[in-house]
Amino acid sequence: MKFYTARQPILNKKKQLVAYELLFRDSDKNCFPTDVSADIATAKLLVNSYINCELDEITEGKPALINFPTDMLHDHLQHMVPYKNIIIEILETVEPTDEIYEVLKKLFHRGYSLALDDFVYDEAWDRFLPFIKLIKIDIIETPLLTIAHLIPHFRQFNIKLLAEKVETYDEFVEAKALGFEYYQGYFFYKPEIIVGKTEASHPFLMSVYSEVMKDDFSYKRLAKFLEQDLDLTYKLLRFVNSSFFDVSKEIVSIKQAIAFLGEHNLRKFICLIVMSNVNPDKPTILIKNTILRAKICEVIANILELKELSESAFLTGLFSTIDAILDKPLDKIIASLPLAPSINDALLKNKGELAECLQTAIAYTNGDWDIINTFTEKHHIDPKKLIAECADAYLWLSKYNLIQKS
Repeated sequence: MKFYTARQPILNKKKQLVAYELLFRDSDKNCFPTDVSADIATAKLLVNSYINCELDEITEGKPALINFPTDMLHDHLQHMVPYKNIIIEILETVEPTDEIYEVLKKLFHRGYSLALDDFVYDEAWDRFLPFIKLIKIDIIETPLLTIAHLIPHFRQFNIKLLAEKVETYDEFVEAKALGFEYYQGYFFYKPEIIVGKTEASHPFLMSVYSEVMKDDFSYKRLAKFLEQDLDLTYKLLRFVNSSFFDVSKEIVSIKQAIAFLGEHNLRKFICLIVMSNVNPDKPTILIKNTILRAKICEVIANILELKELSESAFLTGLFSTIDAILDKPLDKIIASLPLAPSINDALLKNKGELAECLQTAIAYTNGDWDIINTFTEKHHIDPKKLIAECADAYLWLSKYNLIQKS
């Protein structure tokens, strides 16, 4: 099932992107549906932004402005979402009552950023201004010249001003001259439709990955992640049931399955899943070869009796082609991942024992026997043992096929 969200950029004086306003849509038609109430629209927008997708994915890490009508403020649904990356827009339909004052005061002290949307000044709002971070002025409904005298009043509370529905260059220049910090409107960008699916997204998988990579990761939290995704749970159970594990009794719960695998195999499983889903536009063979390389890196580490590095060797091989998969520079990708310094050194500097494991694995899969012979002679390794154990890696990949066919 698809879901739809519109986002409209918010710019600063230099026309640089600083935030997005998120707008509910129920189809690819770029307009608000007339048969959906404001509170239902906000609820669906929150679900799409925080559950079906990842808010930072939609907003590219920028803050998100989201409308909250009166009913939503009363119901405190906003408490269900993080406060650090959203700005709650108080709609113009909200009245400045004592009850709303207490609600906004509580939200302010909880750390939420608050904005008054399509604001039309009334003295009744003055007591609210210490809680307000941003005031949005619809410059069509409220021409700029009619509110110029109020700007010093707003400045007393360190409130930023946003001019919305800016449709011409002259309006932008006029708003900037009056001291508006932010701008939104068709002169810059029309709202852009973002279409998503309710299946597990890459950001969701990366959340799972981040959890299992923690030294003190929680089986309970990991189980909750898996409970949200049927396909991921199915793959987990297939992995547990593969011929490489001796399952002595039936698995009756997700928690039991992940406890059975243990930390090492769980990390391996999640890394494989992430790699196989990280870029669906890439050819399957690239992903397969990467996973095979990772397994052979682990095999070589064990042959070298570096068992304490076998998990790191697997990750080194796994991320050795991440630049080709994501079409991004390797150093920038590695900087965003919680990898050990030894893995970073192997990938970026070709230094250390892990680098030797990686280069040997690459040579083996490429059939570069001169390098392999040099490696076996250097470490006094029986070539037959190396070939036999690497052959098991190929068997491992074929026994549990994580990669969907092209």
